[in-house]
Amino acid sequence: MPEIVGEYIDKIANVEMLDDTQTRRNRTHLLYEAARAKQGAPLTYLAAMGLAENVKKDDYVILLSGAGVSPWLEWGETDGPTGIASLARALSFGLGARPVYVGNEKELGPVIAAGVAAGITVLDKEAVEVYKRKNTALSIPFPLGDKGAKAKALEILDEFKPTAILGVEKHAPNPVGVWHSADGQAGDPEWQPHVHHIVEEGKKRGVFSVGIGDGGNEIGYGVIGEEANEIFKRAYGVTCQCGCGGGEATACATDVLVSASVSNWGAYGISAMLAYMLEDPSILQDADTERRMVEVMAQAGAVEAMSALSIPEVDGTSLPVQQAVITMMHGVVANALRRKPTKMHEAFSDYAASKKEA
Repeated sequence: MPEIVGEYIDKIANVEMLDDTQTRRNRTHLLYEAARAKQGAPLTYLAAMGLAENVKKDDYVILLSGAGVSPWLEWGETDGPTGIASLARALSFGLGARPVYVGNEKELGPVIAAGVAAGITVLDKEAVEVYKRKNTALSIPFPLGDKGAKAKALEILDEFKPTAILGVEKHAPNPVGVWHSADGQAGDPEWQPHVHHIVEEGKKRGVFSVGIGDGGNEIGYGVIGEEANEIFKRAYGVTCQCGCGGGEATACATDVLVSASVSNWGAYGISAMLAYMLEDPSILQDADTERRMVEVMAQAGAVEAMSALSIPEVDGTSLPVQQAVITMMHGVVANALRRKPTKMHEAFSDYAASKKEA
């Protein structure tokens, strides 16, 4: 049954609504299909199963967010923060874990704001460990550029000893070290927090990892790097637009890749699967909580990528659409957990039995 639920949660997370001006149009489903073929099961199901198997009560879990590019998008995009907040809620409320937000200091503002709206308060480490409240997280700023990034990654891993690391809409370089935008253009690596080192160094320690993205240039897409670059080649005629030769797809692979049409929706899908598996629908935020999360994220400075405005929209999709995604996922979870037969089911069973006897 969990795989069946995952099947339909995946479908909701992969409804594409991009308009004709977007270069990603009509390729997000191709990335999903490649990820599904490579991993062999519904993606949100695989991620939730991995988290349930690896994360125990009071374990620290690292959450990496931030698709911003300094100096123009210093507070990040609206795709990412609410996904992180949803996962923080699910991990805390569902598994008793201690979420740790890691990213560029300015980009953490919208993440923290969305988390508070979701019911997660940010405290310092001492307070989290003393009070042992389920609804708390920590926030750790990460410097821009590669200088000192690996040392900082090791410091974080040593201090928190996480049992899982998740990236939501978090960019990473390709195999030749070039960072790309969603339309295949090269970006300055000094404008990015190189948090992919946390994933790479965590792998060496056996830490379970999940990458959640929608464009191929995010942490996790190393799982289908060759397949993704073939998809980009069909769109552009080349594997990326900058001529580096390494392709747009990131080199950073994770244990599970969740590919979605909007990264936040992929994160919501994992929260929904945890809600189903733990038999507690409240683990996934409801539609009204989603509204508050999206609104405060924009108020904190996160920018909607298509309009470049701090408005409560995500990747060209409206606030009501975000709420509809949550409502549909809740519907799948609630119906899957409804085990007691209804009068209609009883009537049908009686009818089927009478036909059989006849």
